[in-house]
This record gives sequence, structure tokens and C-alpha cells, in this order.
Amino acid sequence: MTRASEIPPGWVSGSTSRKPLLLVNAYAFSASSTPPVDQWTHFAKLRPVPWKLVVGFAAIALFCVWGVVATLQQFADELAYALFFVALMAVGAVFFGSAAIRSVLVYRKRTGWPHLHGLGIGSSGLSFRLAGGDADVPWEVITSIRAMVTNENDMNKPGVPVLRVEYAGSRVDLNTAILDASPTVLYRALLHYWSTTSDRHELGTTVAQQRMDVWLASN
Repeated sequence: MTRASEIPPGWVSGSTSRKPLLLVNAYAFSASSTPPVDQWTHFAKLRPVPWKLVVGFAAIALFCVWGVVATLQQFADELAYALFFVALMAVGAVFFGSAAIRSVLVYRKRTGWPHLHGLGIGSSGLSFRLAGGDADVPWEVITSIRAMVTNENDMNKPGVPVLRVEYAGSRVDLNTAILDASPTVLYRALLHYWSTTSDRHELGTTVAQQRMDVWLASN
């Protein structure tokens, strides 16, 4: 088990959320989504994709489109020499254009009911509501909860601070930068209620919420 004191350097930054988890009722997810198993959960929402990043995706896509058009016009009679570049620009246009479009389309789903994305903590376990699918994970099958930085031993790849939950041969990495609740409080809550079975009855009540508020104040 990883202890809260073992949070690695750089795991939180000035832009990391300092908000509390929300105490929400399963009814808020409505019939058009998958309600959590527990009636009440402490929910850590995900932030939407930053608009600056969306604009960046769109700008790159437009540049790639311009590259395709300009190349076709300039090498109309010798297209064979420019096919590789055209194909490369076309792939870039599709990739970054689709990323920008998806970011806009999922904005409402990620940030509002009933399709809110994030992680819920309840007395019976965790409720993942993510773009890749929903999952309800009992406390008993969780094998590891870690605050870590991915690629920390690879100098060629940027490290990404994540909260990693492993269970039943699967794992979920939550990037601390996109959490709309304090990752430190979320991490402490997960560790505490995973390891302290006797306190799980607090979950879904204001008692657990008050405990988390104390952690938030000392964060």
C-alpha cells in the first residue's frame, strides 16, 4: 500500500484544483446514464479539455489543410513527388481536426449531468464514469492505489502525474491536471477508506465530507 506521505515531487502544481469532492445522489445521473451503485457518492469531476488546447488542435488542423491545398496547387503536374508530404499533412489534418471536434462535443458531457465524467467514492466501492466506459469497483478487489508520475525513468518522454487505481488485473490512471477536485484529498480519501474498513459506513454522509474538508484545509 502506498502511503499519503509518499506523494512524489511535482505531483501537484499551481494549476492543480483545490476544490472539494461533491456529495451527489445517484439520481443526478438519471436514467440516460449509469447511476453509481451507492445512493450517495463523493464525486471528483474531470475538467473539460482547456480551450487553449482546443484552439491549438484547430490551428494545427487548419495549417495541415493549407499544406495539402498549397502542395496540390504547386505540384499539380508532379504530384508523385509530393504524395508523401500530402499524405502526412492529410493525416495531421484528420487527427488534430477530429481532436478539436471531439473536445467541443464532449465538453457538455464531461462537465454536466447526467453524463458527468469523474470518480465517485461510495461505501461499497468506486464508481468510474469516464469516456472509455463506466465501471463500478468494489473495495475488496482493489489491489493498489498510488500517487505517481508516469515515464519518470524515461528521459525521452514527459512525466505525467497520475492517480493510479489497480483492480482485478485492470488499472485506471487519472491525470491530476484534469481533476476538478483536489487530487491530494482524493488520494487521501481513497487510501483511508480502502485501508480502514471500519470507517466506510461514513461514506455517502456529511461525516465523510467533513473529514475530507479537514484534509482540504490542510492541503
